[in-house]
Amino acid sequence: MVRRWLVGAAAGLIVLGGVGTVQLLRPVPPPKVIFSLASTYRVPGPSLTPPFPVTGQAALYLEGTGWIGRTPGQTPVPIASVTKLMTALLVVESHPLQPGQEGPSLTITAQDQSVYRQEAAAGDSVLPVVAGESISELQLLEGLLLPSGDNVARLLAQWVSGSEANFVAAMNRQARLLGMKQTVYADASGLDPGSVSTAADLTRLAIRVMSEPVLVAVVAMSQADLPVAGVVHNYDFVLGQQGVIGIKTGWTAQSGGCFVFAAKRQIAGGASAELVGAVLGEPGNAYSGIVAAEHDSVAVLAATWPKLEPVVPIAKGQRLGNLRTSWSPGTTILAGTALRLVGWPGLEIRLSASSLRIRAPLRSGSVVGRVLASIVGGRDSAGPAVTEGYLGGPTWEWRLGNAHF
Repeated sequence: MVRRWLVGAAAGLIVLGGVGTVQLLRPVPPPKVIFSLASTYRVPGPSLTPPFPVTGQAALYLEGTGWIGRTPGQTPVPIASVTKLMTALLVVESHPLQPGQEGPSLTITAQDQSVYRQEAAAGDSVLPVVAGESISELQLLEGLLLPSGDNVARLLAQWVSGSEANFVAAMNRQARLLGMKQTVYADASGLDPGSVSTAADLTRLAIRVMSEPVLVAVVAMSQADLPVAGVVHNYDFVLGQQGVIGIKTGWTAQSGGCFVFAAKRQIAGGASAELVGAVLGEPGNAYSGIVAAEHDSVAVLAATWPKLEPVVPIAKGQRLGNLRTSWSPGTTILAGTALRLVGWPGLEIRLSASSLRIRAPLRSGSVVGRVLASIVGGRDSAGPAVTEGYLGGPTWEWRLGNAHF
């Protein structure tokens, strides 16, 4: 009888030991990240409404943040010599230049000189050239963007692509890549009214152009000294006003006055800000139309600069949620860094967060996810979500006493 009891007891211990071993080795549910941050952050104050002109169309973008505003219902319109921004971009993409470099030289042919004379006689915007002249890539870009030489646009198009038709096809491909969905190019100079775009699309193009240091340097020049033409002047008459650093004017009878601009200055708190935009379709002649577009652009800038401010939608150490477990109270999740940007009153910023796959134990400050601040049509700012305190793993007592399936 005693022997039977001992056998039963031994069997029971074996079973209990097996169950305990299973409990100790059984996987436990991983820590669960639960975020509780708001879905949006609105910059306090009355909404910023740029004073866009009542005629034509306009757009304004804050680099690093997003769209400040656009006139509604934009449709494609002729854009005149603003077309040359895409021409310049494709040239430096095909034949890269750094500031201070001249690049390869081209020799002006008798055909080039003949085209120049014909276009000059027709009253087009041209750069004087003579057969046999040697002119560098940089000088051609200066002749393209400052005095707005139509003949230079055609010369560069042929140099890059073999023909203007091939070059125009490349211009349209690049427009698609840049998201310029309402833009169609018909020529390299903009003299053809079939080259059309919108203020918003041209702002997208300007952002890309201003990422090329050599083009930034060219459009910031008030004048240049070229081999045959001598001193040529920039039609951007407002360089330096309200921080304007470029980039291109345009006018034809079909387009009216056009100005695509970039401006840069420091704002409150010492932060640097860059505004990029466009004004199209200003009435007037070749002079007054351009002046009107530039005047209205400067007015938009003057009204916008004082409204820009540093914005912190997520502060460092801000509580984002909790890290919960089955075996302990868990710990708090905090923002590991501040998310900073330049914004304006009324700006809506979307806030979101995502978690990583994690396992305990976790030391204080462990990254368990990511928090994101985003703006429609703009750029995202992201930072780590971290634990506030140490998070230990489950104890053996807890493992034995909990059926953690």
